[in-house]
Amino acid sequence: MELFHRLLEKLDWAIAGLLGALIATRWHKDDLLDRKAWILFLLTGMACAHYLTGMVSAYFGIVEPRSVAGVGFLLGTFGGSLIAAVTRAIKAADLWSVIRSKFGGPNG
Repeated sequence: MELFHRLLEKLDWAIAGLLGALIATRWHKDDLLDRKAWILFLLTGMACAHYLTGMVSAYFGIVEPRSVAGVGFLLGTFGGSLIAAVTRAIKAADLWSVIRSKFGGPNG
């Protein structure tokens, strides 16, 4: 049981991020067309919260545990949204034409 509690302490920011990403899925129904996209959105929100909460909290001087969990929640919400927006931008951009214009190559 102690192992479970230690694991839960390490994943508390990721859980807050998961909850934030779950709530954000409501506004991204058009982007989340299949189960793979939905799971990737949730995992991205969790990863952003897990890895960035400590850094963002330290930068803004947030030390109260409930407030830090709130930062994790917001990072989960906006982390999934940010990756969805980046993915949309990459799909909309013609990256090969940009690479060809910078480095030369066939224009076909």
